[in-house]
Amino acid sequence: MKAVKRDSDNFPQARGGFTVIEVLVAVTVLLISAIAFVPLFVFIAEGSQANRARLTAANLATTAVEQIRSMPYNEVGTVGGNPPGAIQRTRTVTVNGMSFTITTDIWWVDDPGDDPAMGSDPIPYDYKRVRVTVSAPGLFNGSAAVTADLDTLVSLEGEEEAFPGGNLRAVAIRGWRTSPGDKVPVEGVQVELTSGPDAPQSLWTDDQGRALFAVLDAGTYTVEVDPSGIGMMVCPGQSPASKGVAEGANTEAEFEVEVPCRLALELKDAFTGLPVSASGTAMLDSPFNGGDRTVNFTAGADGVVPKELFGKIWPVGDGYAGVYGLLVTARGYKTYKLEEAPDPKWSGRFSGPGETRAIPVALTPTAAVGVTDSGGNPLPGVLVEAFCRTYTYSGSAWAFADGPPVSGTTDQQGVCRLPLPDNDPPPPIPSPPQAGNTYSLYCVRATAIGRGTVEKPDAFWVHGEDQYVSPGVKIQSYIIIFTQ
Repeated sequence: MKAVKRDSDNFPQARGGFTVIEVLVAVTVLLISAIAFVPLFVFIAEGSQANRARLTAANLATTAVEQIRSMPYNEVGTVGGNPPGAIQRTRTVTVNGMSFTITTDIWWVDDPGDDPAMGSDPIPYDYKRVRVTVSAPGLFNGSAAVTADLDTLVSLEGEEEAFPGGNLRAVAIRGWRTSPGDKVPVEGVQVELTSGPDAPQSLWTDDQGRALFAVLDAGTYTVEVDPSGIGMMVCPGQSPASKGVAEGANTEAEFEVEVPCRLALELKDAFTGLPVSASGTAMLDSPFNGGDRTVNFTAGADGVVPKELFGKIWPVGDGYAGVYGLLVTARGYKTYKLEEAPDPKWSGRFSGPGETRAIPVALTPTAAVGVTDSGGNPLPGVLVEAFCRTYTYSGSAWAFADGPPVSGTTDQQGVCRLPLPDNDPPPPIPSPPQAGNTYSLYCVRATAIGRGTVEKPDAFWVHGEDQYVSPGVKIQSYIIIFTQ
Protein backbone atom coordinates (compact mmCIF):
# COMPACT_ATOMS: atom_id res chain seq x y z
CA MET A 1 0.00 0.00 0.00
CA LYS A 2 1.46 3.35 -1.03
CA ALA A 3 1.78 6.07 1.56
CA VAL A 4 0.19 9.40 0.79
CA LYS A 5 2.24 12.54 1.67
CA ARG A 6 0.19 15.30 3.25
CA ASP A 7 0.81 18.98 2.61
CA SER A 8 1.03 19.61 6.35
CA ASP A 9 4.18 17.49 6.44
CA ASN A 10 5.95 20.32 4.61
CA PHE A 11 5.46 22.75 7.53
CA PRO A 12 7.61 22.74 10.74
CA GLN A 13 6.02 21.69 14.01
CA ALA A 14 4.88 24.50 16.39
CA ARG A 15 7.43 25.35 19.11
CA GLY A 16 6.64 26.45 22.76
CA GLY A 17 7.45 30.06 23.92
CA PHE A 18 6.34 33.14 25.95
CA THR A 19 3.80 35.63 24.82
CA VAL A 20 4.36 39.39 25.19
CA ILE A 21 1.85 39.54 28.03
CA GLU A 22 3.66 36.79 29.91
CA VAL A 23 6.97 38.65 29.54
CA LEU A 24 5.43 41.87 30.81
CA VAL A 25 3.93 40.11 33.82
CA ALA A 26 7.29 38.53 34.65
CA VAL A 27 9.12 41.84 34.37
CA THR A 28 6.52 43.54 36.59
CA VAL A 29 6.90 40.86 39.25
CA LEU A 30 10.68 41.25 39.15
CA LEU A 31 10.41 45.05 39.48
CA ILE A 32 8.05 44.81 42.44
CA SER A 33 10.39 42.34 44.12
CA ALA A 34 13.38 44.60 43.50
CA ILE A 35 11.57 47.67 44.83
CA ALA A 36 10.69 45.77 47.99
CA PHE A 37 14.40 45.33 48.68
CA VAL A 38 15.31 49.01 48.15
CA PRO A 39 14.69 50.02 51.81
CA LEU A 40 16.91 47.13 52.89
CA PHE A 41 19.69 48.30 50.57
CA VAL A 42 19.31 51.87 51.88
CA PHE A 43 19.43 50.63 55.49
CA ILE A 44 22.59 48.61 54.77
CA ALA A 45 24.22 51.58 53.02
CA GLU A 46 23.34 53.94 55.87
CA GLY A 47 24.62 51.50 58.46
CA SER A 48 27.86 50.95 56.57
CA GLN A 49 28.44 54.67 56.18
CA ALA A 50 27.52 55.35 59.82
CA ASN A 51 30.06 52.75 60.98
CA ARG A 52 32.77 54.30 58.82
CA ALA A 53 31.82 57.77 60.05
CA ARG A 54 31.93 56.69 63.72
CA LEU A 55 35.32 55.07 63.30
CA THR A 56 36.78 58.07 61.47
CA ALA A 57 35.22 60.50 63.95
CA ALA A 58 36.65 58.59 66.91
CA ASN A 59 40.10 58.75 65.35
CA LEU A 60 39.74 62.48 64.68
CA ALA A 61 38.55 63.16 68.23
CA THR A 62 41.37 61.10 69.74
CA THR A 63 43.96 62.87 67.58
CA ALA A 64 42.58 66.30 68.56
CA VAL A 65 42.63 65.43 72.29
CA GLU A 66 46.20 64.11 72.10
CA GLN A 67 47.33 67.26 70.29
CA ILE A 68 45.78 69.42 73.02
CA ARG A 69 47.36 67.35 75.76
CA SER A 70 50.78 67.91 74.18
CA MET A 71 50.35 71.69 74.20
CA PRO A 72 51.72 73.96 76.94
CA TYR A 73 49.08 74.61 79.62
CA ASN A 74 48.91 78.34 78.94
CA GLU A 75 48.18 77.70 75.24
CA VAL A 76 45.24 75.40 75.85
CA GLY A 77 42.28 77.64 74.93
CA THR A 78 40.16 78.78 72.02
CA VAL A 79 40.50 81.80 69.78
CA GLY A 80 38.33 84.56 71.24
CA GLY A 81 37.40 82.36 74.20
CA ASN A 82 38.30 82.10 77.87
CA PRO A 83 40.71 80.49 78.54
CA PRO A 84 42.29 82.06 75.46
CA GLY A 85 44.48 80.12 73.09
CA ALA A 86 45.23 79.27 69.47
CA ILE A 87 42.66 76.49 69.01
CA GLN A 88 39.82 77.20 66.59
CA ARG A 89 36.54 76.23 68.22
CA THR A 90 35.09 74.89 64.97
CA ARG A 91 36.91 73.49 61.96
CA THR A 92 36.03 71.18 59.09
CA VAL A 93 38.14 68.33 57.69
CA THR A 94 37.49 65.95 54.82
CA VAL A 95 38.42 62.29 55.06
CA ASN A 96 37.75 59.87 52.18
CA GLY A 97 35.28 62.30 50.66
CA MET A 98 33.32 62.67 53.89
CA SER A 99 33.12 66.05 55.65
CA PHE A 100 33.55 66.15 59.45
CA THR A 101 33.02 69.14 61.76
CA ILE A 102 35.28 69.22 64.82
CA THR A 103 34.08 71.41 67.69
CA THR A 104 36.38 72.06 70.64
CA ASP A 105 35.04 73.57 73.87
CA ILE A 106 37.41 74.47 76.68
CA TRP A 107 36.20 75.63 80.10
CA TRP A 108 37.80 76.67 83.35
CA VAL A 109 36.90 74.28 86.17
CA ASP A 110 36.45 75.40 89.76
CA ASP A 111 37.34 72.45 91.98
CA PRO A 112 34.90 72.56 94.94
CA GLY A 113 37.42 70.61 97.00
CA ASP A 114 39.66 73.65 97.48
CA ASP A 115 36.94 76.24 98.17
CA PRO A 116 37.57 78.14 101.41
CA ALA A 117 35.20 77.82 104.32
CA MET A 118 33.76 81.28 103.57
CA GLY A 119 32.49 79.96 100.24
CA SER A 120 34.14 82.40 97.78
CA ASP A 121 37.12 80.89 95.97
CA PRO A 122 39.54 83.64 94.90
CA ILE A 123 41.00 81.23 92.31
CA PRO A 124 38.01 79.60 90.56
CA TYR A 125 40.15 78.47 87.61
CA ASP A 126 41.80 75.36 89.09
CA TYR A 127 42.21 73.44 85.81
CA LYS A 128 40.75 73.16 82.32
CA ARG A 129 38.17 70.83 80.87
CA VAL A 130 38.34 70.01 77.17
CA ARG A 131 35.54 68.50 75.10
CA VAL A 132 36.01 67.51 71.46
CA THR A 133 32.85 66.76 69.48
CA VAL A 134 32.97 65.40 65.92
CA SER A 135 29.87 65.34 63.71
CA ALA A 136 29.18 64.40 60.11
CA PRO A 137 26.14 64.73 57.82
CA GLY A 138 24.01 61.69 57.11
CA LEU A 139 24.33 59.92 53.77
CA PHE A 140 20.73 60.54 52.66
CA ASN A 141 19.11 63.18 54.90
CA GLY A 142 22.15 65.45 55.23
CA SER A 143 21.39 66.26 58.89
CA ALA A 144 24.42 66.42 61.19
CA ALA A 145 24.76 63.79 63.89
CA VAL A 146 27.29 63.53 66.70
CA THR A 147 29.53 60.57 65.92
CA ALA A 148 32.25 61.07 68.55
CA ASP A 149 32.48 62.95 71.86
CA LEU A 150 35.58 62.94 74.07
CA ASP A 151 36.33 64.79 77.33
CA THR A 152 39.64 65.31 79.08
CA LEU A 153 41.09 67.44 81.86
CA VAL A 154 44.21 69.53 81.59
CA SER A 155 45.95 70.80 84.72
CA LEU A 156 49.00 72.85 85.53
CA GLU A 157 51.88 71.04 87.16
CA GLY A 158 52.64 72.29 90.64
CA GLU A 159 50.58 74.69 92.74
CA GLU A 160 47.80 76.90 91.49
CA GLU A 161 48.90 80.24 90.14
CA ALA A 162 46.88 83.34 90.95
CA PHE A 163 46.60 85.77 88.07
CA PRO A 164 45.70 89.44 88.36
CA GLY A 165 42.15 90.47 87.50
CA GLY A 166 38.64 89.35 88.35
CA ASN A 167 36.30 86.60 87.21
CA LEU A 168 32.81 86.57 85.72
CA ARG A 169 30.68 83.45 85.65
CA ALA A 170 27.54 83.28 83.48
CA VAL A 171 24.95 80.66 84.40
CA ALA A 172 22.10 79.52 82.13
CA ILE A 173 19.07 77.78 83.68
CA ARG A 174 15.63 76.70 82.51
CA GLY A 175 13.05 79.42 83.10
CA TRP A 176 10.00 77.17 83.41
CA ARG A 177 9.98 75.43 86.77
CA THR A 178 7.23 74.11 88.99
CA SER A 179 9.11 74.80 92.24
CA PRO A 180 11.16 77.95 92.92
CA GLY A 181 14.32 76.05 93.90
CA ASP A 182 14.26 73.69 90.90
CA LYS A 183 17.02 75.22 88.78
CA VAL A 184 17.91 73.09 85.76
CA PRO A 185 21.22 74.01 84.06
CA VAL A 186 21.29 74.38 80.28
CA GLU A 187 24.26 73.31 78.21
CA GLY A 188 25.27 74.79 74.85
CA VAL A 189 24.14 78.39 75.38
CA GLN A 190 26.42 80.91 73.71
CA VAL A 191 27.67 83.60 76.09
CA GLU A 192 29.47 86.69 74.83
CA LEU A 193 31.25 89.59 76.43
CA THR A 194 30.39 92.23 73.85
CA SER A 195 31.93 95.21 75.59
CA GLY A 196 34.42 95.79 78.39
CA PRO A 197 38.19 96.00 78.88
CA ASP A 198 38.84 92.43 77.66
CA ALA A 199 35.94 92.10 75.21
CA PRO A 200 35.05 90.51 72.90
CA GLN A 201 35.08 86.94 74.19
CA SER A 202 32.77 83.98 73.58
CA LEU A 203 32.02 80.77 75.45
CA TRP A 204 29.35 78.08 75.46
CA THR A 205 27.90 76.84 78.74
CA ASP A 206 28.98 73.41 79.99
CA ASP A 207 26.77 70.64 81.35
CA GLN A 208 26.42 72.63 84.57
CA GLY A 209 25.09 75.59 82.62
CA ARG A 210 28.22 77.61 83.43
CA ALA A 211 30.65 79.68 81.42
CA LEU A 212 33.54 81.18 83.38
CA PHE A 213 35.42 84.18 82.05
CA ALA A 214 38.53 84.22 84.20
CA VAL A 215 41.39 86.69 84.67
CA LEU A 216 39.50 89.71 83.35
CA ASP A 217 40.72 93.25 83.74
CA ALA A 218 38.58 95.17 86.21
CA GLY A 219 35.75 97.15 84.67
CA THR A 220 32.18 96.97 83.42
CA TYR A 221 31.23 94.27 80.93
CA THR A 222 28.18 93.72 78.77
CA VAL A 223 27.11 90.08 78.80
CA GLU A 224 24.82 88.67 76.10
CA VAL A 225 23.46 85.15 75.82
CA ASP A 226 22.14 83.45 72.69
CA PRO A 227 20.44 80.06 73.14
CA SER A 228 18.98 79.97 69.61
CA GLY A 229 21.48 77.31 68.59
CA ILE A 230 19.73 74.82 70.89
CA GLY A 231 16.20 75.98 70.01
CA MET A 232 15.66 78.25 73.02
CA MET A 233 15.24 81.94 73.78
CA VAL A 234 16.39 84.14 76.66
CA CYS A 235 13.86 85.68 79.02
CA PRO A 236 12.94 89.21 77.84
CA GLY A 237 14.85 91.93 79.62
CA GLN A 238 17.67 89.70 80.89
CA SER A 239 20.10 89.99 77.98
CA PRO A 240 22.16 92.04 77.50
CA ALA A 241 23.22 92.55 81.11
CA SER A 242 25.81 94.94 82.49
CA LYS A 243 28.13 93.44 85.12
CA GLY A 244 31.02 94.94 87.01
CA VAL A 245 34.22 92.95 87.55
CA ALA A 246 36.54 93.90 90.42
CA GLU A 247 40.14 92.90 91.03
CA GLY A 248 40.35 89.54 92.83
CA ALA A 249 36.55 89.15 93.01
CA ASN A 250 34.03 86.79 91.44
CA THR A 251 30.89 88.10 89.71
CA GLU A 252 27.96 85.94 88.62
CA ALA A 253 25.31 86.63 85.99
CA GLU A 254 22.30 84.29 85.83
CA PHE A 255 20.12 84.02 82.74
CA GLU A 256 16.87 82.16 82.22
CA VAL A 257 16.39 80.41 78.89
CA GLU A 258 13.48 78.35 77.65
CA VAL A 259 11.88 76.73 74.61
CA PRO A 260 9.70 79.48 73.09
CA CYS A 261 5.97 79.30 72.51
CA ARG A 262 4.14 80.37 69.35
CA LEU A 263 0.87 82.21 68.82
CA ALA A 264 -1.38 82.26 65.76
CA LEU A 265 -4.65 84.17 65.40
CA GLU A 266 -7.88 83.02 63.75
CA LEU A 267 -9.93 86.10 62.87
CA LYS A 268 -13.69 85.50 62.74
CA ASP A 269 -16.75 87.69 62.43
CA ALA A 270 -18.33 87.88 65.89
CA PHE A 271 -21.84 87.49 64.45
CA THR A 272 -21.55 85.24 61.40
CA GLY A 273 -18.57 83.15 62.55
CA LEU A 274 -17.06 83.44 59.08
CA PRO A 275 -13.31 84.03 58.61
CA VAL A 276 -12.26 87.66 58.40
CA SER A 277 -9.82 88.52 55.64
CA ALA A 278 -8.50 91.93 56.59
CA SER A 279 -5.34 93.88 57.29
CA GLY A 280 -4.57 95.38 60.66
CA THR A 281 -2.30 95.45 63.69
CA ALA A 282 -1.92 93.01 66.57
CA MET A 283 -0.18 93.88 69.82
CA LEU A 284 0.93 91.28 72.35
CA ASP A 285 0.94 93.00 75.74
CA SER A 286 3.88 91.47 77.58
CA PRO A 287 4.25 91.07 81.35
CA PHE A 288 7.90 92.07 80.94
CA ASN A 289 9.12 95.67 80.80
CA GLY A 290 9.78 96.64 77.22
CA GLY A 291 8.55 93.28 75.96
CA ASP A 292 5.40 94.43 74.12
CA ARG A 293 5.32 93.27 70.53
CA THR A 294 3.34 94.92 67.72
CA VAL A 295 3.00 93.39 64.25
CA ASN A 296 1.17 94.37 61.08
CA PHE A 297 -0.76 91.61 59.37
CA THR A 298 -2.91 90.79 56.38
CA ALA A 299 -5.07 87.77 57.07
CA GLY A 300 -5.80 85.47 54.15
CA ALA A 301 -9.12 84.01 53.07
CA ASP A 302 -9.02 81.65 56.05
CA GLY A 303 -8.63 84.58 58.47
CA VAL A 304 -5.40 83.17 59.89
CA VAL A 305 -2.55 85.35 61.13
CA PRO A 306 0.36 82.84 61.08
CA LYS A 307 2.47 82.05 64.13
CA GLU A 308 5.63 83.19 62.35
CA LEU A 309 4.45 86.81 62.54
CA PHE A 310 4.72 87.03 66.34
CA GLY A 311 7.91 84.95 66.41
CA LYS A 312 9.26 83.48 69.63
CA ILE A 313 7.20 84.11 72.77
CA TRP A 314 8.42 83.50 76.30
CA PRO A 315 6.18 80.93 78.05
CA VAL A 316 4.22 82.13 81.06
CA GLY A 317 1.84 79.97 83.06
CA ASP A 318 2.09 77.58 85.98
CA GLY A 319 5.87 77.38 85.53
CA TYR A 320 6.54 81.10 85.13
CA ALA A 321 4.49 83.98 86.51
CA GLY A 322 2.78 86.39 84.14
CA VAL A 323 -0.17 86.94 81.80
CA TYR A 324 -0.17 88.21 78.23
CA GLY A 325 -2.70 90.67 76.86
CA LEU A 326 -3.83 90.86 73.25
CA LEU A 327 -5.07 93.84 71.24
CA VAL A 328 -6.20 93.41 67.63
CA THR A 329 -7.30 96.17 65.28
CA ALA A 330 -8.52 95.21 61.82
CA ARG A 331 -9.74 97.54 59.09
CA GLY A 332 -13.51 97.90 59.32
CA TYR A 333 -13.81 96.22 62.73
CA LYS A 334 -13.89 97.38 66.31
CA THR A 335 -10.74 96.90 68.38
CA TYR A 336 -10.53 93.50 70.06
CA LYS A 337 -9.18 93.43 73.62
CA LEU A 338 -8.59 90.01 75.14
CA GLU A 339 -9.33 91.11 78.70
CA GLU A 340 -12.64 92.69 77.63
CA ALA A 341 -13.81 89.93 75.29
CA PRO A 342 -17.15 88.40 76.40
CA ASP A 343 -15.98 84.86 75.69
CA PRO A 344 -12.18 84.84 75.48
CA LYS A 345 -10.64 81.68 74.09
CA TRP A 346 -7.27 82.25 75.72
CA SER A 347 -6.27 83.01 79.30
CA GLY A 348 -3.07 84.79 78.26
CA ARG A 349 -1.00 81.85 79.57
CA PHE A 350 0.61 78.74 78.10
CA SER A 351 0.47 75.18 79.38
CA GLY A 352 4.21 74.73 78.99
CA PRO A 353 7.32 75.56 76.93
CA GLY A 354 7.13 74.92 73.21
CA GLU A 355 3.34 75.18 73.00
CA THR A 356 1.74 76.58 69.85
CA ARG A 357 -1.69 78.15 70.33
CA ALA A 358 -4.20 79.21 67.67
CA ILE A 359 -6.44 81.84 69.28
CA PRO A 360 -9.91 82.57 67.85
CA VAL A 361 -10.45 86.34 67.74
CA ALA A 362 -14.07 87.44 67.34
CA LEU A 363 -14.19 90.81 65.58
CA THR A 364 -17.24 93.10 65.60
CA PRO A 365 -17.94 95.12 62.43
CA THR A 366 -17.98 98.89 62.93
CA ALA A 367 -21.39 99.57 61.31
CA ALA A 368 -24.88 98.08 61.56
CA VAL A 369 -27.92 98.59 59.32
CA GLY A 370 -31.37 97.48 60.45
CA VAL A 371 -34.16 96.78 57.96
CA THR A 372 -37.87 96.71 58.89
CA ASP A 373 -41.25 96.97 57.28
CA SER A 374 -43.59 99.86 57.93
CA GLY A 375 -44.88 98.13 61.03
CA GLY A 376 -41.42 97.91 62.56
CA ASN A 377 -41.10 94.19 61.96
CA PRO A 378 -37.53 93.06 61.13
CA LEU A 379 -36.90 91.80 57.62
CA PRO A 380 -34.33 88.98 57.42
CA GLY A 381 -32.54 88.02 54.19
CA VAL A 382 -32.36 91.56 52.79
CA LEU A 383 -29.28 92.43 50.74
CA VAL A 384 -27.61 95.54 52.16
CA GLU A 385 -24.87 97.47 50.36
CA ALA A 386 -22.90 100.41 51.74
CA PHE A 387 -20.45 102.50 49.76
CA CYS A 388 -18.35 105.48 50.67
CA ARG A 389 -19.16 108.69 48.79
CA THR A 390 -16.36 111.25 48.83
CA TYR A 391 -17.19 114.90 48.10
CA THR A 392 -14.61 117.33 46.76
CA TYR A 393 -15.10 121.10 46.37
CA SER A 394 -13.73 122.42 43.08
CA GLY A 395 -14.00 126.07 44.04
CA SER A 396 -17.49 126.59 42.67
CA ALA A 397 -19.35 123.31 43.26
CA TRP A 398 -19.18 119.98 45.05
CA ALA A 399 -18.44 116.83 43.06
CA PHE A 400 -18.51 113.29 44.37
CA ALA A 401 -17.10 109.86 43.61
CA ASP A 402 -18.34 106.53 44.96
CA GLY A 403 -16.14 103.77 46.26
CA PRO A 404 -16.74 100.01 45.90
CA PRO A 405 -19.67 98.62 47.91
CA VAL A 406 -19.44 96.48 51.02
CA SER A 407 -22.37 94.08 51.18
CA GLY A 408 -24.07 91.72 53.58
CA THR A 409 -27.43 90.16 54.41
CA THR A 410 -29.71 90.91 57.34
CA ASP A 411 -30.04 88.22 60.00
CA GLN A 412 -33.18 86.98 61.74
CA GLN A 413 -33.30 90.23 63.73
CA GLY A 414 -33.22 92.21 60.49
CA VAL A 415 -29.73 93.56 61.16
CA CYS A 416 -26.78 93.54 58.77
CA ARG A 417 -23.35 94.30 60.21
CA LEU A 418 -20.79 95.71 57.82
CA PRO A 419 -17.02 96.17 58.29
CA LEU A 420 -16.71 99.80 57.21
CA PRO A 421 -13.44 101.72 57.68
CA ASP A 422 -13.45 105.18 59.22
CA ASN A 423 -14.43 107.99 56.89
CA ASP A 424 -11.41 110.07 55.96
CA PRO A 425 -12.12 112.88 56.44
CA PRO A 426 -15.52 112.69 58.16
CA PRO A 427 -17.99 115.57 58.39
CA PRO A 428 -18.65 118.33 59.41
CA ILE A 429 -18.71 119.99 56.01
CA PRO A 430 -16.18 122.84 55.79
CA SER A 431 -17.94 126.22 55.85
CA PRO A 432 -17.34 128.25 53.86
CA PRO A 433 -15.75 125.60 51.63
CA GLN A 434 -12.40 126.16 50.01
CA ALA A 435 -11.16 124.65 46.78
CA GLY A 436 -9.83 121.16 47.51
CA ASN A 437 -11.93 120.61 50.67
CA THR A 438 -13.19 117.04 51.00
CA TYR A 439 -15.39 114.94 53.26
CA SER A 440 -17.03 111.53 52.98
CA LEU A 441 -20.21 109.73 54.03
CA TYR A 442 -21.63 106.27 53.61
CA CYS A 443 -24.60 105.68 51.32
CA VAL A 444 -26.79 102.61 51.89
CA ARG A 445 -28.84 100.52 49.51
CA ALA A 446 -31.21 97.70 50.61
CA THR A 447 -32.82 95.21 48.23
CA ALA A 448 -35.61 92.87 49.37
CA ILE A 449 -37.20 90.22 47.18
CA GLY A 450 -40.73 91.29 46.30
CA ARG A 451 -40.26 94.71 47.94
CA GLY A 452 -37.84 96.44 45.64
CA THR A 453 -34.86 98.64 46.55
CA VAL A 454 -34.49 101.49 49.02
CA GLU A 455 -31.44 103.74 48.74
CA LYS A 456 -30.31 106.26 51.37
CA PRO A 457 -27.64 108.70 50.21
CA ASP A 458 -25.42 110.35 52.82
CA ALA A 459 -26.82 108.07 55.51
CA PHE A 460 -24.08 108.05 58.15
CA TRP A 461 -20.35 108.06 58.74
CA VAL A 462 -17.91 106.03 60.81
CA HIS A 463 -15.26 107.62 62.96
CA GLY A 464 -13.21 106.16 65.81
CA GLU A 465 -15.05 102.83 65.35
CA ASP A 466 -18.41 104.54 66.10
CA GLN A 467 -21.36 105.22 63.81
CA TYR A 468 -22.76 108.79 63.49
CA VAL A 469 -25.76 110.38 61.77
CA SER A 470 -24.81 113.93 62.72
CA PRO A 471 -21.94 115.56 64.61
CA GLY A 472 -21.86 114.22 68.16
CA VAL A 473 -24.85 111.87 67.63
CA LYS A 474 -23.86 108.20 67.77
CA ILE A 475 -26.16 105.41 66.72
CA GLN A 476 -26.11 101.66 67.28
CA SER A 477 -27.75 100.91 63.94
CA TYR A 478 -28.96 102.86 60.91
CA ILE A 479 -32.62 101.93 60.14
CA ILE A 480 -34.09 101.46 56.65
CA ILE A 481 -37.87 101.07 56.40
CA PHE A 482 -39.64 99.35 53.51
CA THR A 483 -43.08 100.87 53.06
CA GLN A 484 -44.24 98.26 50.57
